[in-house]
Amino acid sequence: MNPRKQTDGSGGGSGRVLRKSMMGLVGAAYMCLALMTLTLLSAVMGVGLVRFWVEEPVHLKERLYFDYRDAHPKAVLDFGVEEYDKLVKTVPVGHSCNVRLLFVMPESDYNRDIGMFQVVAESLSLNGDVITSSSRPCMLRFRSQPVRLMQTFFMAVPLLLGITSEIQTVNVPLLKYMERYYHRTQFIRISLVPRAGTPFLPQIYEANLIVSSELPWMKRVVRNWKWTFSVWTSLYIYLMLLLVLICFFRSMLFPAGQTNVSDYQRVAGSDDIGEDPPQVVVGVGGRRTSDVLKQWRQSRGKRKAMVYGEGSDATSMSVTRDDDTGATTAEEVGDSESVCQ
Repeated sequence: MNPRKQTDGSGGGSGRVLRKSMMGLVGAAYMCLALMTLTLLSAVMGVGLVRFWVEEPVHLKERLYFDYRDAHPKAVLDFGVEEYDKLVKTVPVGHSCNVRLLFVMPESDYNRDIGMFQVVAESLSLNGDVITSSSRPCMLRFRSQPVRLMQTFFMAVPLLLGITSEIQTVNVPLLKYMERYYHRTQFIRISLVPRAGTPFLPQIYEANLIVSSELPWMKRVVRNWKWTFSVWTSLYIYLMLLLVLICFFRSMLFPAGQTNVSDYQRVAGSDDIGEDPPQVVVGVGGRRTSDVLKQWRQSRGKRKAMVYGEGSDATSMSVTRDDDTGATTAEEVGDSESVCQ
């Protein structure tokens, strides 16, 4: 045997293995990129759907300004917000609404002498109908004269520097109700009413109305488990997108497989067009030539089975048929040998 031919054969085999390895790496990188893109898309869609589905509780803090020209000063908070020329309610339907008022009052002798006063809160609809109302008493926390003197003595330096001031913050809970479909809340009106028998109203530095809502039970559970819902939703979207990609875009996902199938179809077409079988030479080696013809027909039947998907049954039938034809060919070759003799 020629050593140059052996060297060429080994070099061609190693090059073929290297080429197949490179094609495998490129295919793996392509599939990894496709799956990573699919995962990112499904994660974005899953998180977006859950965020669109989950509701957040409302927390609103607004400063109120009372009109002291009236005998009973009032302040009104509007719950309607205009977005794109459309009136949108601040608190969604089904939320439990809690309303409280935060007073910042000077710790003056006047406020201490007034003592108790009344705070009235009313929830109004767009037509001005009262949905719910409540009234709460309010006053400064009491501190005796010795306590005030001691506090002034120890806090003299911060008071002189303006770090602290002589104020008290009073928190008054006012309303708690459920927002419903009909008679939606449009305004909240706060009124200050003096104590009976006195016309005096308290001095106020600042008044803040705080509105907070609570979600219904089911929506609260969904909000608490929103990341779990996001993971499962993203997983379902990923599986659906993967199924659609495999069913309708297989040529994009498996381009090499489509190339192999086309090659098989081309080989099958060439067989159907008319691939000539190997010539049978009649002679002493007649049995050997019949074996060659038998192997050619078996390989042709296997290629047809791979292309048309006939399965194992079709392959076994073709092999059986090829056995019969091979035996017939052997008999014909034996007859021809006897005639020649």
